[in-house]
Parts: sequence; C-alpha cells; structure tokens
Amino acid sequence: MWSVYRYNSKGCLKDPHVQVHPQILFGPGAYLTPEYVEKYQITHVINCAQEEFSPTWFKQKYPDKYVCLNAIDSHDVEILLWYPKFRLKMNEFLKQGTVYVHCQAGINRSGFLTLMYVCSELKYPLEQTELRIIKTRPCALTNIKFRQEIYTKLKKN
Repeated sequence: MWSVYRYNSKGCLKDPHVQVHPQILFGPGAYLTPEYVEKYQITHVINCAQEEFSPTWFKQKYPDKYVCLNAIDSHDVEILLWYPKFRLKMNEFLKQGTVYVHCQAGINRSGFLTLMYVCSELKYPLEQTELRIIKTRPCALTNIKFRQEIYTKLKKN
C-alpha cells in the first residue's frame, strides 16, 4: 500500500523531517544543528536512541530541555516499553514550546513513539496520520513489529 511512497525515499538523511503537529517534529539526530533549531523554533528535544546519536551542543546548552530514552530499534523488543517516559516528557515539553523527536535515523523509534503519542493523546486518526508521515518521510515507520504493536494498542482503546 505504501510502497509507492517508499520508492520516493532519498534516504534517512535526505528525506525531510515530519511536522506531525504544529509543536512536534521528528527526524534524524543529524538534523539537530543550531541553524535548524533556530529555523524551526525548537525548544526541547527527545532523543529516542542512545546518547551518542544526539548532538552534544544541545544537551550541554539546554540540559533541562533534553531527554534520552535509550530505546532499541529491533524486532525483538516492544517499542511501547519506552512510551510511558516518552508520553510524560512530551506532555511536559509541549507546555513549554516545540519538541524535536529523533533517534539515530529518524525512522522507527522516533516515528512510532510520535505516532503513538499523537494518536493516543491528541486523538489523531491512526491510518491517516501514518500515511501522512510516510508521504512526507518515505523512509519512516518500517519496523513491522512496532507497527503491529501500536495498531494493537490503539485499536484496544
């Protein structure tokens, strides 16, 4: 169904970020430069990957506006293990400004946790939101296990 959009991917460092909500953007950690932060008025950062995948400058300059989740992108883990902390920080950060969510490549961890948040907390429609993300960032949301987990959880609620 989405393969037509996936063929348009130029790769994780060339596909654009996704602005899922006026105050929520996600993409790769490499996009997080001072110029990018200024251009998109980013005030807070959630790193869904490990510390080494987030630029040091932001964490040092704004330690109270940054969090690292250390989530793992694998078919052997459940992405929702990291969702409670993600939800807590997202709720806190959104009250104060614009949040950039990233992982190493801006594909699965940041994408699926953001998708879960906007669909469960902000009541965005799941299928339409997922399609919008893939149209904008064709490399995103490729971990089938994460997708099944999120769909199962959201369909129960």
